[in-house]
Amino acid sequence: MIFLSKNGIQHLLLKLPIGRNPHELPSSFFTCLQLRHLTLQSGLILPPPSFKGFDRLISLELRDVTISSKLLESLISHSPLLEQLVLQISDVLTDVIEINAPMLRTFDFTGRISCICLKSVPLLEKLSLQDAELYYLKAAEKCDIAKFFEPLSTLEHLHLANLFLSPGAGEIPPSIPFVLHSVKRLCLSGMYFDPLDVVTSALCLIRSFPNLQSMEIQVALFYNDVPAPESLQVERFSNVTFYRLREVKLEGFIGTKPEMQLVELLLAKSPALSTIFYFKVIKLDSSVH
Repeated sequence: MIFLSKNGIQHLLLKLPIGRNPHELPSSFFTCLQLRHLTLQSGLILPPPSFKGFDRLISLELRDVTISSKLLESLISHSPLLEQLVLQISDVLTDVIEINAPMLRTFDFTGRISCICLKSVPLLEKLSLQDAELYYLKAAEKCDIAKFFEPLSTLEHLHLANLFLSPGAGEIPPSIPFVLHSVKRLCLSGMYFDPLDVVTSALCLIRSFPNLQSMEIQVALFYNDVPAPESLQVERFSNVTFYRLREVKLEGFIGTKPEMQLVELLLAKSPALSTIFYFKVIKLDSSVH
């Protein structure tokens, strides 16, 4: 690592062994100040007090690393040129993480976290937030969904999974008090709860994206012990029209009444809709082998 530092390395992909006790990155790693593209897999990030950050980074990818919320926030904010950020965090981060990245264009987060605050991301175009471990923290007290999306004026592609549309993730109001004209594609995946919540949440979101062109909803599982809802309150969306919506993909649905109401609503309210994919799950009798 000392050799790499002395020779001004700019691209580094470092994979450390994954174990119960993560390997601590050597102090010489933090002297590689010419880095522009950095990918780390596993390892304990614990820089010396003199470390101020990698101020030339353009892309940063951290997977299964051990890092504190405060250090992660500092590392990002001290990378003013950062355009691409990928975070896959296995540890539970209970503190609010503020993202300050004036040049950031794509942000992909997978992990377990209480709340992310996109404080300053004026150029952000693609955003993916996933809670792969299905660890539902009660973020409603910290996160306001309307305030979360309001500053994302340049966002074009949005993918949300589990964390933001799950129990304890904050209630989505009937009418969200903001409009994002830039969003063109919306994907809601990994939904693990009542299909009525999925449908209602999706509609409440897309009504705030008037220029939406493509939407995808993926329901991962429907619990057998949860009674299917009777109907969707269609009248709540009587004044909504999706003028630019061209393609819809519904995957993992089981054919409930609100799901079919959603299809009917989209057909009636989307004059430009040309394609709709509907993938139905067939529930097999568990007694049949």
